[in-house]
Amino acid sequence: MSIFPYQVSEVVGLYNRISKINPTTIIEKEREDPQDVVNISTEARKRQVFEQARSEVMERIRTAR
Repeated sequence: MSIFPYQVSEVVGLYNRISKINPTTIIEKEREDPQDVVNISTEARKRQVFEQARSEVMERIRTAR
């Protein structure tokens, strides 16, 4: 598997955007369709945001082929 420079640039750019987003901003966007309410810790929210970012990056890399 080859990793091209533009893919690395996309990952770095996405990481920079995600790291600047406040986790509560993402959670507020998800509240548009009310569902079950679950309270999680700040650390868990951060992990959730980074996991979502990782998933998006991996999907972009897979579809860039």
